[in-house]
Amino acid sequence: MEPEGLALLLPPATLAALADGWLQEDCPAFNYTALVTGPATSRAALWAKSPGVLAGRPFFDAIFAQVHCQVSWFLSEGSKLVPVTKVAEAVGWARQVANFALKVEVECGSLQEAVEAAEAGADLVLLDNFRPEELHPMAEALKARFPSVGVEASGGITLGNLPQFCGPHVDVISLGMLTQAAPALDFSLKLFAGENPPVPHVRQS
Repeated sequence: MEPEGLALLLPPATLAALADGWLQEDCPAFNYTALVTGPATSRAALWAKSPGVLAGRPFFDAIFAQVHCQVSWFLSEGSKLVPVTKVAEAVGWARQVANFALKVEVECGSLQEAVEAAEAGADLVLLDNFRPEELHPMAEALKARFPSVGVEASGGITLGNLPQFCGPHVDVISLGMLTQAAPALDFSLKLFAGENPPVPHVRQS
């Protein structure tokens, strides 16, 4: 079914109310991300990082419509996803796009990127898709140089391997399965400048 048909399954007012409720849950009070990013225009790319089928475009559109962002899709509803594929781009005020693309953090694929992010003033550095033996030395080196910067571990973490990611230099561990009853596809929404958005890092199993 095309997105136009899917959108007809829910009345526009109901879809907008759902999107508004999700946004209220995500940011019920002060929006510190908006304070950091300011009012400038920004772009973000939506990347598919795991195989699957694209579904739910009307919901994505409804959420971004609530914050006055424009979405351009590169794949149709029902398309097969092969990692790593750019699925869509969103354009709007940085303070709105950043609500989805940032947690006042910067995702890093190497120690050099993490150091550069910390030097730029990131409050939280996301070390994504690293094995524990790679994660802990990198977190330790980052904390030694920037003690006040938070370090978050994310990607490929389950209840079974969770203890391997716990350590004295890791402040936050993201475990998506705690809030997702069904297996979910891995997507990344990345802010970028210029014409070519950076391709996200994917850990090889």
